[in-house]
Amino acid sequence: MSPSPTLPSPRRPAFKPSFGRVSVGVQGRVMISIAEGPFDAELMAATKRAIALAGQRLPADRRFGDLLEIRGNLHMGADALGELRASIESFSNRGLVAISTVFLVPAGLPGIERLPALMDIWRSSRPVRRADNFDAAWALVNADLIAAGLPPQEPPHGSGVRP
Repeated sequence: MSPSPTLPSPRRPAFKPSFGRVSVGVQGRVMISIAEGPFDAELMAATKRAIALAGQRLPADRRFGDLLEIRGNLHMGADALGELRASIESFSNRGLVAISTVFLVPAGLPGIERLPALMDIWRSSRPVRRADNFDAAWALVNADLIAAGLPPQEPPHGSGVRP
């Protein structure tokens, strides 16, 4: 009897998610979003619903800062960009507009070349800035709150938001 040929072991490809995820929360007067790419239109639509729900926990005067952390990558198709633009315009039309938005985006993030176009979507309704670490981003948010006559906010502790 001849030996049976040895079959190559099946190789499992490295796990690469085909879609991203977004978490949205509120810490005092700061709406915090953590977004992990890649982004598609369905995710942007779900994000719109998450922001609407989080917006219910904002102070009654609706004056707040916005911190958006982007992790993983910034890969986003034209359909996702269009959905995102429509969402931000929808919130602006309903008066849910932050006094500013701070993007927390580390240098070298895959797809970072798309960041200026992304920031322009928010820039149409508020000042927009960028930081590449959490402490700098939180300081910018607090500076904007103080400039608007609002009290600075304590950063989240134990929430997993800080890297």
